[in-house]
Amino acid sequence: MQKRIFLLVILTLTLLLSLFAAPAIAEDERFSHTIQYNISGRISIDRELGHACTTGAVKKQQVRGFGEMTKTENVRIASNIITVDEKTDWSTASDALRNLAVTTTIELCNRPMSTAAQTYSEGDYDIKIGDIIHTYHPLVVSGDFVVSPATDQIWATYISPNPGEEGSYHSNFIAAYGPGPYEAAYGYLDRDRAIAFYDEEYLWEFDLGVILQQRDDGKKGYDRGDFYVGNYFEIDQYAYTSGGEFARMISMSSPFTGALLEEELFVLGMAEVRESFEMHNLKAGKDAITLRWYELF
Repeated sequence: MQKRIFLLVILTLTLLLSLFAAPAIAEDERFSHTIQYNISGRISIDRELGHACTTGAVKKQQVRGFGEMTKTENVRIASNIITVDEKTDWSTASDALRNLAVTTTIELCNRPMSTAAQTYSEGDYDIKIGDIIHTYHPLVVSGDFVVSPATDQIWATYISPNPGEEGSYHSNFIAAYGPGPYEAAYGYLDRDRAIAFYDEEYLWEFDLGVILQQRDDGKKGYDRGDFYVGNYFEIDQYAYTSGGEFARMISMSSPFTGALLEEELFVLGMAEVRESFEMHNLKAGKDAITLRWYELF
């Protein structure tokens, strides 16, 4: 009898533990993809990774032309976060009818800094056209106040080596864009525009009682749920051509810090650029997925 009671207790505890563990499995759901290319001849590739507002960013790449290419890419995606590590090296054939060109674009869901497109004066507010207004202010989120985005939130590179010349594009980036306070107010909308759900553990809260100048990450003005994935973008990138066309467009800004980076570059000849960029807006919650390598162990 005692043995049966003991077994029953063990089975009950096992069932309870499995029930408590179930949410953790859902929180760790991921998508991963690793691929290697070694190709030559006439090449045409259209490749897209992620979706801007469900994975933090979308990466699009187009390859067109004649030549030889080696490429490796490692991708990991979870809800509202993506990381991509890529190394692509190629050369345009010496007798090519068309240069082997690679165009890479990273588009963030991360909202840009906003400037007022109308005047507004009420209470403590006296806003003029062109003034910076917080992108997440309820007046802006609701659409009652018209604003203009300061940047396009794009990081793009185009490399087209001439016949007989070489090109390289190596990048390692991570982008996170967790749900914001507009979900807490309006919920996630289903196809009938009805509120489907919202979970405060995955959101952050915008405290209207703290003015812009007094806000800082993690200390004042922003409260995050334990599973809030964060709001940030980091990239290390190397781009090169021994001779040909080389173009870049960067259009980035942060509504939290007011920082802005814009660049348009075009080179006809040799070009080589190495760079690192980080834009940290809001930190992740204490239990959030980060997609760092050590999470696999």
